[in-house]
Amino acid sequence: MKNFYTEIDNITMTFSDIKKTDDGMEYIKIYFEKPVDGGFYFLESTLPSLDIVDVEGFSEQEQRKLLAYASRNSFIVWELARAC
Repeated sequence: MKNFYTEIDNITMTFSDIKKTDDGMEYIKIYFEKPVDGGFYFLESTLPSLDIVDVEGFSEQEQRKLLAYASRNSFIVWELARAC
């Protein structure tokens, strides 16, 4: 996993290497984590689709904000993932 740290409410975003679907489409798994008492809130999604794969603890409004953040910064994530 690669790390891309955010300053948004102690939330960390990490992402995978570039992966390919069976039909050859590229995607990157992205994860958001926020430490809370007793564990973490998390959201798992993918680029470029931004479909939510799994989520726990984040409200719908927080989920929308995190996905918007991922969308705005997706070009950086793709560049960093391709550089490795």
